[in-house]
Amino acid sequence: MGHNGAGKTTLVHQIMGTLTPTSGNITLHGKTVQKFPKRARSLCSLQPQSEFQLGFLTPAQAVSTMGKMRGGDKKEVKQRMDMLFERLEIGKWAHTDGVKLSGGIRRLTVFCMALIQPGKLVILDEPTNDVDPTRRRYLWDVIRELTNDGTSVILVTHNVIEAEKAVDRLAILHKGQFAAKGTVPEVKRKVTDQKRLEINLLSIFDRHEDHDWSISTHRNGANVIYSLDESSVSTAIEWAEVRLKQGNILDYPYRQRR
Repeated sequence: MGHNGAGKTTLVHQIMGTLTPTSGNITLHGKTVQKFPKRARSLCSLQPQSEFQLGFLTPAQAVSTMGKMRGGDKKEVKQRMDMLFERLEIGKWAHTDGVKLSGGIRRLTVFCMALIQPGKLVILDEPTNDVDPTRRRYLWDVIRELTNDGTSVILVTHNVIEAEKAVDRLAILHKGQFAAKGTVPEVKRKVTDQKRLEINLLSIFDRHEDHDWSISTHRNGANVIYSLDESSVSTAIEWAEVRLKQGNILDYPYRQRR
C-alpha cells in the first residue's frame, strides 16, 4: 500500500525484471532478477495497473490465448477459464467484443488473464479498479483460494479495508521505502503514533490530491484521510489551510491516530 508515487508500481516492474533497481537485490526462487530477468517473467503472472485494451477480442479469446501462450493444455485452459468466469459472474460477456465492455468487465478479464495459468508468483496491481462491489467480493475469494496450493500473491491496492481483510502481511511504501511492514496487527501497532489529517471536500465528485508528505491516503465519498508522521504535520496543515481559504475544501479536522 501507499499513496500515488510511493513506488508501488516501480517495485512491481523491478520484480518482473523490466526495470533495474539503482541499488539492492531482488531474488526469486534462489536467483537474482537482475541476472535472470527472463526467468523472473516466466515465474510471474501480472495484472498491470494500466488499462489493457482488448480491442475486438472477446474475454474468452483473450483469456484462452493467454493460457495457451503460457503453455496450458487447450482442454485445461477451457475448464479453468469457465471456472473463473463463473466465479466472477462474467460469463454472459464471454463472447462480447472488448470495445463494448464496461471498464469493470475489462478489468476482470485482465484479472483472469493473469490467473489462467498462474506462475509461482502472481502480482495484482490495483485489481479492483472499476469493479463493482459484488464482484469485488468474488475476486477476493478467488485470490484467497489461489494461495491454497502455495502460489504467492503480491497485491497492490489503495483500499485499506479490503486489504486488511484479504492479506496475510502488509507493507506500506513511502518515497520508495517501507514505512511499515508485517502482519496487519503488527503494522497497526507500529502506526499508532501516527497523526492523521482529514479533509472534507465540497462534493463527492471533487478530486483529491496525493502528496509525498502522506504515508497513505484513504477516501470515502467526500472525506479524505491522510496518514502522517510527526515531521509532516506542519506541512500538511499549511496545505490544508491554503485550500480552505481558497474555498476548495469545507474543513480539515486533525487528530492523532488511535
